[in-house]
Amino acid sequence: MVLVTVISLSTPVFSQSGETTVDYQKGDRIAATIEFPYSASIVEDAFKMYMEKKGGKKDHIKSFDVYRNTRLDENDPEIVDVHFKVERKIFKERESSVVLLLLGRPGENIGARTIDDRFKVSDSKELLNRMAPYIDAYNLDVQIKKQEEVVKKSEKRLLNLKDDQYDLEKRLKSVQDKISQNKNDQLLQTEDLNRQKDTLNAILNKKEVSQGNKLSKQ
Repeated sequence: MVLVTVISLSTPVFSQSGETTVDYQKGDRIAATIEFPYSASIVEDAFKMYMEKKGGKKDHIKSFDVYRNTRLDENDPEIVDVHFKVERKIFKERESSVVLLLLGRPGENIGARTIDDRFKVSDSKELLNRMAPYIDAYNLDVQIKKQEEVVKKSEKRLLNLKDDQYDLEKRLKSVQDKISQNKNDQLLQTEDLNRQKDTLNAILNKKEVSQGNKLSKQ
């Protein structure tokens, strides 16, 4: 059985962020959003790795992860709280992920915002756009690692098959040697059998001659 693994790797098409309203602590808030054609686990892991590099302190509020006191750029004098969550989306059996992101003032209770509060919505969308290539690259790295594991397993399987072939060939050679030895033994045994038959016939002839001489004397 031949196992063929096919992975489609195309040039990433970076998504563009937009904005939407999201239910945050029982109230609608304006949030930046972006969609990726990857699983939620991939996007969540990539997002967390990206934010951890920013040095923010992780927190969790309801369904949102929060990175507090985060500096979005090294030279940015302002710090913010980054609130985000990733929602899984299934369409025609294909999974994608929708990221929702809000930037808050340090320690701000976003649940207390008014519906029209647009604090750093543009910066939120810009942040998602900057993160898109990073998430695409992270997904590619994950695919590479998975495929490397598939290759390793395939290589191991091939080595095992080669080892099996070597063992089988050794066993086959052993059987062939035994067959050859058996044929030779048959020849030798045939020769011995013919000698023993000749000896038997000679004894029988001798007996017949002996008995014939006795009868003639009588």
